[in-house]
Amino acid sequence: MMPPVREKLYEDADIAVLCDYIINQTKVTLHLNFNNGAWSPSKFKRYKGIFAKQILPFLRDKSYKEVYATPFENDIKAQKLIAMFGFKEFARNGGFVLMKRGV
Repeated sequence: MMPPVREKLYEDADIAVLCDYIINQTKVTLHLNFNNGAWSPSKFKRYKGIFAKQILPFLRDKSYKEVYATPFENDIKAQKLIAMFGFKEFARNGGFVLMKRGV
């Protein structure tokens, strides 16, 4: 199996959106890294638009059908944040919550 390949899909002063292409690059998992104090309802609306208009079409163009996220099981705040972007939990494994959504 090939190691994951990480790519930066978006970055500004408040957030970085990274993705790892995993399992021989047939699956993709996203990472959202927010800087401290970078979260607000208006910024969420902006980032949700970027996610829908830039990130999902980019992944769709690469023929991905689903995107995954794996927040820590004890990080309820991260799980709720990821759910706000349309991800749904489908399993728990090894201290992680496995979430996915369609592209």
